[in-house]
Amino acid sequence: MKTLVEPQKTLKATSACSDGEKPGFSVCDDIEAVLFDFDGTLVHLNIDFAQMRADVEAVLPKYGLSAEGKASLYTLELIEDCVRALAQRDGEETAKRFQRDAEAAMVAIEMGAANTAEVHPGVPELLEQLRERGIKVAIVTRNCRAAVEHILGGTPLTYDVLLTRDDVEAVKPDPEHLLAALQLLGVESRCALMVGDHPMDVRSGHVAGTRTVAVLTGYSPVGRFAPENPDLILEQVGELGTYLIT
Repeated sequence: MKTLVEPQKTLKATSACSDGEKPGFSVCDDIEAVLFDFDGTLVHLNIDFAQMRADVEAVLPKYGLSAEGKASLYTLELIEDCVRALAQRDGEETAKRFQRDAEAAMVAIEMGAANTAEVHPGVPELLEQLRERGIKVAIVTRNCRAAVEHILGGTPLTYDVLLTRDDVEAVKPDPEHLLAALQLLGVESRCALMVGDHPMDVRSGHVAGTRTVAVLTGYSPVGRFAPENPDLILEQVGELGTYLIT
């Protein structure tokens, strides 16, 4: 196990979720649930995000829209922005047609990548161990449900709740995505841990009130996490068991 960045805060048992304090975080008796991102965290999903963006942007002119000035938006947020603009300009029905077309372009890329997805080392064992210890597990992802279920159909993983972008009104980095999972799990945010490979995972965890772990198995180098101040940074998600499982 290799901790690449010394955590600035420790995952330490607190009276909020346990009977008494236990120093350190090799044992986290107060953690009742772990929320995991999916792509880049639990599995490697080789999504061509550049092609996805291009395919979605190709839909815009058909509806009299342009991507000009929207380069800072993620693709999902670009679609949401366009849906709002179309609803105001042309009405809800046109906005819904655009949304279906744009999301179909995204799903096509995701489903193609799902065929070659690989589970990260140690993930099945970690999830089984969490269940054995009584720690609940949720998968909270911006991926579509069809792609996630396709992957899990070939490589089943242990979890209690799955919330994709198709299942919620607001997705990460909106904390409501995480809070919806916690409500289904019946766990308070202060007793939960959010684990992800992108700074937005850490950011959404902080806003939702969970503790946070960043993993370096995605496209984000360690330096990108510094502004978000995660509680812990790990090279692989499988290493999390060292801190949560006795």
